[in-house]
Amino acid sequence: MNCKVCGSKHRKLQNELFCERKIFTCKDCGLQYLDPQLNDEELKKLYAENYYRAWGVSGTSENQITRQMKRATFQLRLASINQFVRSGKVLDVGCATGYFLEVAKEEGFEPFGVEFSAYSAQIAKKIFGDDSIFCGTLEQFDFPDLMFDVIAMSDLIEHVKDPHVTLTKASQLLKNDGVIMIMTPNTNTLSHKLMGKRWTHYKLEHFYYFNLSSLRILAEKCGLEVVYFEKSKKAMNIEYLYTQFRVYKHWLFTPLFSFLHKILPDKICSKNLYLSLGEMVLILKKKDSEK
Repeated sequence: MNCKVCGSKHRKLQNELFCERKIFTCKDCGLQYLDPQLNDEELKKLYAENYYRAWGVSGTSENQITRQMKRATFQLRLASINQFVRSGKVLDVGCATGYFLEVAKEEGFEPFGVEFSAYSAQIAKKIFGDDSIFCGTLEQFDFPDLMFDVIAMSDLIEHVKDPHVTLTKASQLLKNDGVIMIMTPNTNTLSHKLMGKRWTHYKLEHFYYFNLSSLRILAEKCGLEVVYFEKSKKAMNIEYLYTQFRVYKHWLFTPLFSFLHKILPDKICSKNLYLSLGEMVLILKKKDSEK
């Protein structure tokens, strides 16, 4: 597999955590990627209802602690978007159960979503309607070009099979003066340097790991440019982290948050903290959008 950002064949082994599947680093642009990737059948099984156990969500029941935490994070993302666009049609790619779209709708945007998981797409459809939520990938999404003022990709681009194809499709759907917001793990962070191969963002469903430089190169190839960058902060609480690390086992964080969850009162465990966890937020615009 060649690098999907710059096409280079030159790579070095980065991580062997996943047995026959390994993570490589492109020697030319710094992109890290999983090779080989999971196939479609494996992905459908992965993103079924069981995937959302890490959110504390199952069946049709709502986890209010997760909901208020996710909404708090998406309010931060919308504040970044509002510096460029404040109204219009918004498409959330990888919308899950629809927390970002809830916040965007409250801010006056008209919400649409794309979600690969049939389980979470069905939940979102009950909230926003069948016509507003598409179950599948962005590449399969059949809406007119130049339809959206905002396209959001929170924790999405690291999951897709080909980020160049996905971002090109997003550019086609975006109005000439619209923006694309991307939030994704950043390999050029202190957390990555300290944790190395044990970085918590290394997951089997994450196919790509970017830094700012490799995302700039990708944006350029898709006719886009980065107009805004920040270190991402997320709302997190001990209750959610306890649930996450029960599913994604970690030698340090699983016992740590199990211990904190056991000794601390519920009020403290559900209180949001705004943390930088090794991710970045970028706003992209079309190169000629201001001409």
